[in-house]
Amino acid sequence: MSKYRKLPKLKKGEGRMYSVRLNLGDNYSKPYGIQRKIWTMSFDERGAFWTRLLRAKNRTDAVNRMLIWYRNKKHKANKSGVGLFANLPQYVDEAVEIADDFSEVVFYSTMRPSQLKNRLLTPDKLDEIIKLSKGAFVKTSDFSKQGCFTQTKEYARRREQARMVKIPDVPYVYKHNYTNRYHAKIQIRSKKSDGGYMKYLGCEKRNDGKGTWSRVFWEHKRGKQVQAARFTIVTLKATNLQDAVKEAVALRSKQERGQCGNAKHFNKK
Repeated sequence: MSKYRKLPKLKKGEGRMYSVRLNLGDNYSKPYGIQRKIWTMSFDERGAFWTRLLRAKNRTDAVNRMLIWYRNKKHKANKSGVGLFANLPQYVDEAVEIADDFSEVVFYSTMRPSQLKNRLLTPDKLDEIIKLSKGAFVKTSDFSKQGCFTQTKEYARRREQARMVKIPDVPYVYKHNYTNRYHAKIQIRSKKSDGGYMKYLGCEKRNDGKGTWSRVFWEHKRGKQVQAARFTIVTLKATNLQDAVKEAVALRSKQERGQCGNAKHFNKK
């Protein structure tokens, strides 16, 4: 992990004061050194934590400052292998919370969990965002993706579908709402193996005088070849509707061979 640069200090009277919490869990280490002048230790039902007030221009700036501070601390702790931060989570979203005292985090359907303003949320704010999303967002379990919530696969699929608009009275041709590019919905037919299997039986080590080598034994059975079909959305090169229809018809004629170029999966209900 590389060391992150320090941010410039704010001018006197500039910015807002944000409440920051560093969760320690079962680690009851008090602030030490210069940290004693900045942090205060406390306890609640979630365990021990440090708290402080941070001056920043806005919530994005506050998150960025805490992100750099935490990563610098983890960088030093990982090199030495000792100290408080060596025992804290690797990712800042799992350890640090910043209160949204100025209502800067507002739910909207296309909000990104990885956006700085939307990170390091308190449990109450996180529950509020998830509730307002009505199933679109859930709490994350993989903090390496940055953020404390993530989109559900079903929501991402429905959102992708909403971007595509079916052209009225034109077979299997769609138009993208944002890019205005034309797309064709094509059924791809291919063969797949059904009923086959491969089983590992063991490994035998041998020495032929020139070196040691291994021989692996497998039991396998070839399955029956059956026809499979799936739908895919293909981005067309055409820039007008008439050419898009001609190109889509040509692609449909090639569906048996599966020649659909640069395709993107898309299942429309």
